[in-house]
Amino acid sequence: MPRLALYYVENHRIEIVKTLLGKEQVLLNGMKISEAKWEQATKHYFNVNKNKYRIARRDSSKVDKMNSYEIHKDGAPVALINVEQQNSSFIIVLIILVGVGCGYLFGAFVYQLFFSNAIA
Repeated sequence: MPRLALYYVENHRIEIVKTLLGKEQVLLNGMKISEAKWEQATKHYFNVNKNKYRIARRDSSKVDKMNSYEIHKDGAPVALINVEQQNSSFIIVLIILVGVGCGYLFGAFVYQLFFSNAIA
């Protein structure tokens, strides 16, 4: 199940995951507490220690890259920090490809500079 978000709120680990069947689940400390069909306006409601929580996906025009969900505790918004980092493997591959390409061009230039006159 791919994890969409991971938050820590009041010493509770809240994970939002998407299942293979197209459902969105909210896990509280590893236990499923809410499940709904994955849509743009999916909302999850649950209670923890006599507090009512609501998790909803933000409007796509207001979504920051790292914080696409909002959590409300008893109707008041909770300040969130998404602790799951984005995967940076694409950037590493891009840096390696640019490095190899620049190295090839530099090597071809040095070869022509020093060895093309020696053959003739």
